[in-house]
Amino acid sequence: MIRPGLIPVLVLLLAPLAVPAAAQTLFERGYCQGPPEVGVEPNIVLMKVTGAGPRVNFIADRDKAKPKCPDLSDACKRRGFLVPGDEVLVAETRNGIACATYIAPNARKVKGQFAETSGFLPANALVTAPVVAPRLESWLGTWSRNAEAEITITKGEGGKLVIAGNATYGGHDPGRVARGAINVGELEGEAVPNGNRVFFGDGYSGEKSPHDFAECQARLQLFGRYLVVEDSGGCGGVNVRFNGVYVRLK
Repeated sequence: MIRPGLIPVLVLLLAPLAVPAAAQTLFERGYCQGPPEVGVEPNIVLMKVTGAGPRVNFIADRDKAKPKCPDLSDACKRRGFLVPGDEVLVAETRNGIACATYIAPNARKVKGQFAETSGFLPANALVTAPVVAPRLESWLGTWSRNAEAEITITKGEGGKLVIAGNATYGGHDPGRVARGAINVGELEGEAVPNGNRVFFGDGYSGEKSPHDFAECQARLQLFGRYLVVEDSGGCGGVNVRFNGVYVRLK
């Protein structure tokens, strides 16, 4: 459930994005899309909302109406908020501000999508949540992304996980559906978890983000109830990506 006044933001991770200039950070661009961003090596941290008050407001992105945002002033406060105890994924922190993604534990899909919010939060209202090596059973189940992607993980032999995913591009566009112009992709592999990470694909060790467009490579990272997925861009048709944050829906 979205907190009252919380404005959902669809993270557009399906289409390949141009790699930004190396010196241009999230904060210099002035907006937070949440992890993982295509072409940028993420350093994702699971954090928990704390703070003295009953709510922590999101901070506005930079736009024409608010050219000085994001900052910690009252002028940059959004109506949307989280409460102490909520868990978020943080992609970057700078100048006392964190770029975070939140999905409610009781999220349910409506018309193929659920409410996912990414935005800036005050860093002093967050504390790091410990991420322990998950049990094999913690990976199992069907994981869903905000739009057009689903991954099922089952138990294989020898401590391996069997991963099978399907994604589309254009599945929520009535015009593309009518024309039969939906692009599809598949993610298939087996791998033994390495701590909270699983990676697979020919020639891929998992140390850096997958990048070989000629091969279907993927890295999956489990952060509590969040599954973060990155792929190489070689797992399907044009514009089909598995990148994003997934949760197991009830």
